Amino acid sequence: MMELSNKLELEPLQIKFWFQNRRTQIKNQDQHTENLSLRAENDKLRAECVWLSEAINNGCPNCGDHGFRLGETPNNEQYLRLENARLQEEVVQISRQYISNVIRAAMYELLQMAQMDEPLWLPNIDGVKNVFNEEEFKRKFPRGNEPKPNGIKTTASRESALVTINHINLVEIFMDTNHWARFFSSIVLTARTMDVLDGSTKMIYAEFQVPSPQIPNRDCYFVRSCNKIVDGLWVIVDVSLDHTPITRCWKRPSGCVIKQISNDISKVTWVEHIEADDTLVHAFYKTFVNSSLAFGAKRWISILDRQCERLASAEATNLPQRNITHTLSTDKERRKSVLKLGERMIIDYISGVSGATTHQWTTFSTRSGYNTNDVQVMTRQSINDPGRPRGLVLCASTSIWLPVLPKLVFDFLRNENTRGKWDILSNGGTIQQVTHIANGTEIGNSISILRVNSPNPAQNDMLIFQESITDPTGSFIVYAPIDIRAIDVVLCGGNPDGVPLLPSGFAIFPDGPSSSTNYEISDYSGSFLTIAFQILVHNVPTANISPQSIASVNKLMFCTIDKIKNALFLNF
Repeated sequence: MMELSNKLELEPLQIKFWFQNRRTQIKNQDQHTENLSLRAENDKLRAECVWLSEAINNGCPNCGDHGFRLGETPNNEQYLRLENARLQEEVVQISRQYISNVIRAAMYELLQMAQMDEPLWLPNIDGVKNVFNEEEFKRKFPRGNEPKPNGIKTTASRESALVTINHINLVEIFMDTNHWARFFSSIVLTARTMDVLDGSTKMIYAEFQVPSPQIPNRDCYFVRSCNKIVDGLWVIVDVSLDHTPITRCWKRPSGCVIKQISNDISKVTWVEHIEADDTLVHAFYKTFVNSSLAFGAKRWISILDRQCERLASAEATNLPQRNITHTLSTDKERRKSVLKLGERMIIDYISGVSGATTHQWTTFSTRSGYNTNDVQVMTRQSINDPGRPRGLVLCASTSIWLPVLPKLVFDFLRNENTRGKWDILSNGGTIQQVTHIANGTEIGNSISILRVNSPNPAQNDMLIFQESITDPTGSFIVYAPIDIRAIDVVLCGGNPDGVPLLPSGFAIFPDGPSSSTNYEISDYSGSFLTIAFQILVHNVPTANISPQSIASVNKLMFCTIDKIKNALFLNF
């Protein structure tokens, strides 16, 4: 202080007062800034309260005259803090009341759509009353007449099935977001809980997909509520709160009615009512995308039925030995380990095709989104993931159309006896099935372990782990090379999470609704075939992708496509 006093030629007391005054000025400025911020927050909360109050038909009994008007708020900082806290609590209360009203109306609408027949649902070609009558819906539910953003298409579908699962267990799957996402992993790419409103209601974000780089994913925010109507009857309802511009997909009241038939059998009626932007969908895929085969009730109910059969297979204490080796037919824990590895392989394959940001894929090459022959190329750094080899992983995928019914394509690609006709990586060797595990009643739902009898003795320590799954709306054949020592751990019931896999394979979907029941090649019925390869291109995760790697994977892709076309005796 004395040194500063001498330099400035001022008394020490003067310097002390200067610093005190300066601190006071800074404090006042900070208080003024904070006061302005509190005022802005106060105004924002008041506006939100007004909006939410107007959204409730009968108003909010808690919103009264508080003795002052907007613009007359006292300057007292403590008062502003108390008022903001009160307003925040009021916003929460009004929001919950608003959401409660929306869910109540959505529950009524869902039950009506699940239970009614004509004229809301008209017969299809098979006489099943599942064709949506939008005009009748608008008459019955006038809110359906509200304006929609440009480019938005409305689709509604309904489907019912008896599934092999206890109704309480099924409700628990729906209300556990992570479990629900894994259970429906072939359509739900990502899902997370945004907020838990109460024990039976939560806000959810989900990203839905068809495994094809040519079909855009659909991301959606919605509220999910679970309600028990009577013993043995539950309703799960999903509904978006408004047309937020954040996403381009919204759920009108959708969901399912779950009815107990017996302890292990449930009847599920599924209604999927969606508004979505389809402007980025190539015209070639629009019929499929806007049908129930892509995002509608038929696909949801088909996946549910298949997954329930898979669970039943995992829990079975004994299976026919014609479908499985004796050890795995009698040892449930060993079979569960194999099925768990297959589940992870399918999920990893789908994430590579769809490329969600939450799966940490980075798109390397751009694609137009309008070219049906685009190849999507992405990379991912695998660093500390025990489920993948360390290094830089490349995934390339594309979709093609084949004038062959999906069942024929599926049977051809999953058959080890015809694998050499398309699998370039088998290097001309013969394929031998070592183990086969059926995981459902549908022929083709199975896991296989294959051995490549290669001319190169160094490759004979490598097996192929393959799972094939099929239902009326789509099929998958996914496979990955696996070391003999690693598969031995799984077959002995060990934890499969540490087994490194890079899955490749195929997704097969019908090109649209068809009344055909035979398997003849037709100009009016065919398949969308998605092909995806995952390859370790560098042992260093941070390495740059080389043009040679891109060229090699493109060559592999188109060579495989040509072999598949030629093997199916098609004239392109």
